[in-house]
Amino acid sequence: MIQAHSSSNMSFDMTELSQSITLLLSSIAVEEMALAHIVNGEAEKIQYVLGTLQPSLFQPEDVSVDNLLAINDSVQRIMEDVLLREVMLQMKFSHIMMALEVNSMRTHRT
Repeated sequence: MIQAHSSSNMSFDMTELSQSITLLLSSIAVEEMALAHIVNGEAEKIQYVLGTLQPSLFQPEDVSVDNLLAINDSVQRIMEDVLLREVMLQMKFSHIMMALEVNSMRTHRT
């Protein structure tokens, strides 16, 4: 059986908590930066195929509809994965903020 501890018996090392929060937020920032690079890469892929990114081997008239559809499908799959990662990062951030609020309420009670 798990025993509940009263808040007066729990001691939190605020330095450790602060370091943990900083590390968690830093990990979110690093993942956001990685996702931004992925999105930029997908945009460049489209620009390259359309001939708007220099230097390009293709002219817009050289690209077939099938090629455009294939690129579109590829980009769409990647962007769906990025969107899912963004949702998970938002949830992670929300959980961190809730933990901070709970901890703040506990420290203000004592």
